[in-house]
Amino acid sequence: MSLDSENHDALHSQPTNIRFLVVASLGLGFLLAYLPRAGISPMVIPIQTDLSINDADMGHVLAVFFAGYFFFQIPGGLLGQKWGNRIALPLLQLMSALANVLTAVAYSLGFIWFSRFLLGLAQAGMVPCSAQVIKNWIPESQRGTASSLMGSFMSVGSVIATGLTAVMIEPFGWRVPLILFSIFSVCWAILFFLYFRDRPANHPYTNSAEVELIGQPEKSEPLPDETAPEKKSSVALEMFTNRSVWFFCLQSIFRAFGYAFFITWYPTYLQNSSGASIKEAGLLTMLTLMGVVLGTLTGGKLIDVIYKRTGNKYSSRSLLCVVSHLLCALCILLSAWLDPTLAVYLIVVGTFLSGIGNPSAWVTSMDLGGTRTSIVIATMNMAGVIGAYSSPIVVGRLFEYIKSMEVPNWNLVLFLFTGIYLLATLCWACIDPDQRLSE
Repeated sequence: MSLDSENHDALHSQPTNIRFLVVASLGLGFLLAYLPRAGISPMVIPIQTDLSINDADMGHVLAVFFAGYFFFQIPGGLLGQKWGNRIALPLLQLMSALANVLTAVAYSLGFIWFSRFLLGLAQAGMVPCSAQVIKNWIPESQRGTASSLMGSFMSVGSVIATGLTAVMIEPFGWRVPLILFSIFSVCWAILFFLYFRDRPANHPYTNSAEVELIGQPEKSEPLPDETAPEKKSSVALEMFTNRSVWFFCLQSIFRAFGYAFFITWYPTYLQNSSGASIKEAGLLTMLTLMGVVLGTLTGGKLIDVIYKRTGNKYSSRSLLCVVSHLLCALCILLSAWLDPTLAVYLIVVGTFLSGIGNPSAWVTSMDLGGTRTSIVIATMNMAGVIGAYSSPIVVGRLFEYIKSMEVPNWNLVLFLFTGIYLLATLCWACIDPDQRLSE
């Protein structure tokens, strides 16, 4: 055999790395999706002033995104199964860009309410579609890390959005950042469609070694979760009677309730409770959301490390979240008795701890769902939307109540979220990732 032949064989025996580019492109898509989702939080007071919206009505504007997000979760996941994620994900991103433009030109309460509802519809299918992409493209032993990257990119989008809009509002107003976010989304949709393929074996730049490493079939037949429509009713019944699926959905409600506060009312809370300016509140919110980013990255690594050492899914998923969410609740509670500056830093520690649960949710959906991963994670996300939708409304009402007090007590907000994260802790304690749905 010639030297050139030996080099050629050695080259092709090494797996290509297209899977990493796929994960990176998904992460960038989530980052861009979170720009308009979280970017509205520093805009709350300018929008209220411009459109004459009170706190209660603004709470409904912030919440209606999650209503749209709720209704299109499972349809969005099914869209990816029917048309393929190469088509579904760019289409959803284009819809998101359109909704964002409508928000930018809104002139009334009803118009901005509708545009945020449409944005929720557009972004609803991204998580179930992306979870299926990770399952198809990433080996099982690396899914914790891959899932943590998805969660961290979401939070990075929130960080960039709050900081960027806080800086841009004063010179440009609140509408210009939204137009800019839409342009980014359109560019991503075009590039993703050109580059991505639904299965590793169909990608022009993967080799057989990478396909074998990932563990996906080289043939292009439909994968198991895209077949057997006659079994859908039995799967729904099995999910309904699975205790871990119920608690998995409940933890999602409480965690989403908590996170929604930080991407909606938190800058306004800082302005009211400590007298921070719009810019200061936006930058402090960036710091708080950065805690989620770092926690998410840490959580993904911890999942893989604990699982490799113990081989126990309960320890690496559920028990990890029990400890992290309990400590998160304690941090938020203790911040009520600290100086406002120190309180913010302790809350950052709390968001770091809460972020550890983000990759656990993704990986546990794969554990419980198996070939039905996209349906399980869509159901979990739908449940989470209940918390995310309720959070801005409840907090808006709580703000009005606090303002009506003779001596406003803004610590009531912290006590509320202490209880929320304690409930999430209890739910994770009851989740057994080994209670998998039948294939």
